[in-house]
Amino acid sequence: MKILIVDDDRINSAILTRLLGREGHPVVIAHNGEDGVEKFMQEQPDLVLMDIRMPRMDGYDAARKIKESASDRFVPIIFLTAVTDEEGLAQCIDAGGDDFLTKPFNRTILQAKIEAMERIRKLHTELHLKKDQLEQHQDQLQQELEVGKHLFSNIVRAGNLLDAPCLKQWTSPLAQFNGDLLMACYNPAGGLHIMLGDFTGHGLSAAVGALPISEIFYDLTAQGFSIGDLVEKMNAKLLTVMPTRMFCAACLIEVDFRQKSMIIWNGGLPDLCLIDNRGKLAQTIPSDHLPLGITPMTRDDRKVRIFEIQTDHRLFLHSDGLTEAINPADEMFGMARLENFFDGSTPPDQLFDTIMMGLKDFRGVADQTDDISILEIDFSRPNKTWEEDSPQKSTKTIPPAVWDISFLFSAETLKHVDPLPTIINSLMSLQAPLGHREKVYTILAELFSNALDHGLLNLDTKTKKSPEGFILYYAQREERLAALQDGNISLKLSHVPLISEDDNKFGGDILICIEDSGPGFDHANVRSILEGNMAHGGRGIALVRSMCKSLTYNEAGNTATAIYSWTYN
Repeated sequence: MKILIVDDDRINSAILTRLLGREGHPVVIAHNGEDGVEKFMQEQPDLVLMDIRMPRMDGYDAARKIKESASDRFVPIIFLTAVTDEEGLAQCIDAGGDDFLTKPFNRTILQAKIEAMERIRKLHTELHLKKDQLEQHQDQLQQELEVGKHLFSNIVRAGNLLDAPCLKQWTSPLAQFNGDLLMACYNPAGGLHIMLGDFTGHGLSAAVGALPISEIFYDLTAQGFSIGDLVEKMNAKLLTVMPTRMFCAACLIEVDFRQKSMIIWNGGLPDLCLIDNRGKLAQTIPSDHLPLGITPMTRDDRKVRIFEIQTDHRLFLHSDGLTEAINPADEMFGMARLENFFDGSTPPDQLFDTIMMGLKDFRGVADQTDDISILEIDFSRPNKTWEEDSPQKSTKTIPPAVWDISFLFSAETLKHVDPLPTIINSLMSLQAPLGHREKVYTILAELFSNALDHGLLNLDTKTKKSPEGFILYYAQREERLAALQDGNISLKLSHVPLISEDDNKFGGDILICIEDSGPGFDHANVRSILEGNMAHGGRGIALVRSMCKSLTYNEAGNTATAIYSWTYN
């Protein structure tokens, strides 16, 4: 060790130099405090032996300046003193001293103290190096987290329509990455798909599962798959890619504003709260399934519940981070406290903000213990359409061409598969007219639904006139579809291009012919209207006619032929 001796007593300096020299330590001499500070700056010694009483600057002040100039480098200072009282020794420590050596000097004690300081210095140097490495690692990790957060946000939120007019949402992650997943986007028929997911754990490990889930949610919704299809695909994906301890409590909802219906699948999330126009709790909708990613799904596991929606009602859903939030007294917010907000004393349009303020007041200064997400669906707000707002819509323009495709769906296929996504995606891969996909999907959905519900299952639309009948209709549909043994539906699609002298304008006619093997119906006496029709049925045929160039039925009524014309500039 290079050692700086700061002592105005030249005899003491000579003795220390001789003692230190025998141990092989290089020595630098300074004869006062001011000179000692200058020598320290010039020589950068590893240890300082500092006398206390010296001219020009005493040892206390010199020690303080040396410690200040050493910055992060640990340079031990051993005070040379004849003082043995506690006050004097405390003053040495206060000035920055690390130890003291009383006069006259003992060689063994001197060497022992130097060796002790050397061990401390080496440990300090090693710790400082580790600190620098840790800071570099932390900086690198922070950069990687920022990149991951950016990618996560772009992937998970790329198609998100949480700004849809009917939605109001708030989320508060516990860590940098959110273990709660909140998504919304329109399907091709104009319905709004919504998902709230709550993964086990917090932070990055919980958020990792959001990537495959979000991809399935957006892709399958854009292709027209049902809520049941989505949960089945998500469950299978999580079982494949996630550890067994990782699963996702989730609620998926489809809101169909045109049909005034709502489809809900709730697997493990807290009860949903349906609120009436007075701000009162009309109904709670509990979970009736396991969370996603626990066990393979059966047919019953993918079953959904169908509800009639009132345009002056709203639905609240949330992750368990809300009800399990704690206050400084370690009390939980709880479901009962949440339901107290729905007593009718708060106007419905103020409920969301009131709940947020109530949660804030309840928590006070208590730490957050979980990710928190809250979503309100207001059925009275105007709804946009898939074509207007979906980032998943096709952007490719395929020149009109002649093509012809056909499908045949047996009873066994219809029991287990929703054919519409297959049909619409086959059609869009052949001809994807911008701005027309929703209409084409709606036409196919209405015609196919009529063929299945009325042609094969013999369901009566009049059943849906009352709220109770609406639920009964879909219960009968599920029962009859499960029991279906015979019958089939065939579909033929063909395209005739538009011939135009204007190179900037093109289009065509899409011919849709759908036939079921049922007995048919008296289509001439079916009263289907759009204007002023607030019921759940009696709109399909009129809706298709309003969109198509023509719609005709055969005499039996089990074959419908529609022509849809499209143009693109």
